[in-house]
Amino acid sequence: MAKLIVVCGATGQVGGSVAHRMLKEGWRVRAITRNVDGDAAKALAKQGAELTTADFDDEASLTKAFEGANVIFALTSQFWEHLMTLGQQGAGEREYEQLLTIARVANHTPSLEHLVLHTLASGEKLAGPEYVCPHWDYKDKAADEIKRSMPDLAAKTTFLWIGWFVSNMWTLLRPMEVPGTYGGHVWLVPCAASTPMYMTDVATNVGVFVHHLLAKPHLSLPAKYVSVHTDILPYGEALKAWSAVSGKRAEYIEISDEVCEGLMGMFGKELASQLRMNEKAGGDWGRPYGKDFVTGEDLGIPASELLNLRQSLEANKEKL
Repeated sequence: MAKLIVVCGATGQVGGSVAHRMLKEGWRVRAITRNVDGDAAKALAKQGAELTTADFDDEASLTKAFEGANVIFALTSQFWEHLMTLGQQGAGEREYEQLLTIARVANHTPSLEHLVLHTLASGEKLAGPEYVCPHWDYKDKAADEIKRSMPDLAAKTTFLWIGWFVSNMWTLLRPMEVPGTYGGHVWLVPCAASTPMYMTDVATNVGVFVHHLLAKPHLSLPAKYVSVHTDILPYGEALKAWSAVSGKRAEYIEISDEVCEGLMGMFGKELASQLRMNEKAGGDWGRPYGKDFVTGEDLGIPASELLNLRQSLEANKEKL
């Protein structure tokens, strides 16, 4: 019988990438989703996925969802949803607790062979103690706690980092057209255009990475940090690529953290904290993690299986 992978957030951008790829690879997939009657859930079921729901704050529901799993791909509910009601620290703490709840249940799942847990690097480790970025920091804090208090689970856990979503360029952070400029656009960004950024097409690449790391567990265990990215480019180069593919004129305008928060509220404050940290960190995000940092090249993933920045933009040209 094929092995069973349980995928948290299976109808979202990240979990959906994993669920679709592992179904293609012939795995049994149990898809955890908030809405089993939604179109995305029905599409997964049509491909053969088993649908279920679970509450990331409730161990009993997770125990049922994880039953019989050989692999668990886990991430939490949206940090960004909690951000608006709980603030930066509160949303980070909520995410930390959910990650540890998931880990505790996974640790008591007898059939489990491999946990793939979505985390990120720590702002302090990358850039120094003055750089606080809750939606990165609390994920890394959870990884540290798992290694400290659940060593048996850590031995079969891969911490999966996901680079900057290229899809941001046609969704949340899309360049804005300026009235009266005959089609000119601006990108208002709280970091220098030279800031190095790890970038990826989430819908395609996350699933590819998970498939490969599960096929070669000796390269991602124990407790390695696998970075899902194809490009490491200055942030300003992303806008140039967007302009070239879309055919639209655009200018990069660096704004202050205060202006970013004033324009976008709490979301802008968190965005600025991340991008200023990225600016300070430079292009070597793996440095603080040493030999435990793993890339697609380390996993032997052919470039032909992935979409880089330009290819992702081309594939989604009609959305730009």
